[in-house]
Amino acid sequence: MDVKTLTKMTKWMETTDLEEITWKSGDDKISLRLNNTPEHNAGIASSLEPVLSPSIGIFRFARPGKTNHLKEGSTVKTGQELGVIEVGRDFKSVTAACNGLLKIISIEDGKPVEYGQPLLFIEPK
Repeated sequence: MDVKTLTKMTKWMETTDLEEITWKSGDDKISLRLNNTPEHNAGIASSLEPVLSPSIGIFRFARPGKTNHLKEGSTVKTGQELGVIEVGRDFKSVTAACNGLLKIISIEDGKPVEYGQPLLFIEPK
């Protein structure tokens, strides 16, 4: 089997839920196994709560004509509007789910976002 075919098979396997495949052609035989199983000791623990985008659209820290002075280290309260997602002419609020400190801002004003994308991270108090 040539490298080009082997590469195609490996890439194809990565798009499926197959973990192993065996290919036979005449007297030739090859078995491929993908190791997609995470290691048991590779767990990452964090107490930070992500603030997820409620919609696709453009992220804004404030509605038009308003200001928002949020920065990393700011104290936030449950339900506080942290920004908005602009969807056409509508705005969907991005709110804090808990009281705490704003630890990470992972989005810039005016950038497109996907549904469920983490925008900010809060350390609960």
